[in-house]
Amino acid sequence: MSKKILVIGSGIAGISSSLKLKSYGLNPTIVDKGNFIGGRIGTREIKINYNSSYFFHGAQFFTAKTNEFKKIIYTGIKKKYIKEFGNFDPKRYRGNITMREFLLNLSKELNVQQKIKITKVLPLDNKINVLDDKKKEWISYDGLISTPPAPQNYRLLNEFPSLQETLKTGSYHTCIALMFYFDQIPNDLRTYYDFYKKPGILSWMAAGSSLNVWTAHTNEEFSDLNYYKDKNFLKEEIMSSINNFFFRSKIKFHSLHIWRYAKVATKCLGCQIDPKYPVAIAGDFLEGPNIESAFTSGEKAADLIFKRFQQK
Repeated sequence: MSKKILVIGSGIAGISSSLKLKSYGLNPTIVDKGNFIGGRIGTREIKINYNSSYFFHGAQFFTAKTNEFKKIIYTGIKKKYIKEFGNFDPKRYRGNITMREFLLNLSKELNVQQKIKITKVLPLDNKINVLDDKKKEWISYDGLISTPPAPQNYRLLNEFPSLQETLKTGSYHTCIALMFYFDQIPNDLRTYYDFYKKPGILSWMAAGSSLNVWTAHTNEEFSDLNYYKDKNFLKEEIMSSINNFFFRSKIKFHSLHIWRYAKVATKCLGCQIDPKYPVAIAGDFLEGPNIESAFTSGEKAADLIFKRFQQK
């Protein structure tokens, strides 16, 4: 079945849907407006004393419940681009050395194109036509899977009201991530600190590729109320909280990152594929706020597209 499918978004949902499409003999192409693969699985490099270390400023780890995702993890561990993170139950995993290594290896046989923004999607003559903002031209595909966060997907798919009905039912929490580092690592430092349901503005803090580099995420209440405020204010508020925790250590600020659509608060309910056209949506907004959910959603979208073609 020689069908060209466009997949918008190079996060885990876009990658998993493309892998499944390829297994069916379809021809997927992934495009993403960002500079790097991964979406909200973010990695940032810093050099400390001429050595590279990496912040994991988006998702810190992933877990596995389904057999399909467990196979992905076991393969990654065997090939050394995934490793276990900490000593948790259930087990947690990370990319090795960075989270990006996980996705780069997972997608190495896929056609992934970064720095391409799709601004319009239209059905025409049994094709799905998309406007490439970079080339300023329309390109035709046999089908499409769109994986950006639900609000962005809603604006993109205004010619597909059934999918918009699904997308408008979900909601997100914002997240404010502050990256900081130590020149000298404090004694007795763990790799992860959970502040869930504890006083203060922090949700958790986690080490990156080494104990020198750290990311702190603010909790949902603080993030949702303050994400639009001046970045210097946000930096000072978070640094003050961190300094209270590591009060004997010299902490250095690196950078601030704000995820407007970070964590799914309410899942989207409704159809995942348009009733008439081979256009599907995928992402954690359909299954739940974690990496495995996004992976599962991508596979489901690919199954729906494949079945739609079989019906014709």
